[in-house]
Amino acid sequence: MKPRELVQALRAMGLTQKQIQERTGIPQPTVSKIGLGRVRDVMSRHYVALLTAYEHQVKVQAAEMASAPTSFHWPRVND
Repeated sequence: MKPRELVQALRAMGLTQKQIQERTGIPQPTVSKIGLGRVRDVMSRHYVALLTAYEHQVKVQAAEMASAPTSFHWPRVND
């Protein structure tokens, strides 16, 4: 994924730019610029931080879904 896509994916997962800043150490204005595609050359440490935050968020959401109770019940078959 490109840096812009990572920011957009994190935003789509419900994270704010401020939360992305807290998780990556990238200043919020820079997060915004990356998300808008206004940064042509993202520093490698920022890219790694975004990728790490994305991978972590994917794991968190997967764990939440796995532990969420399901409300689906198979219908009863009448004999």
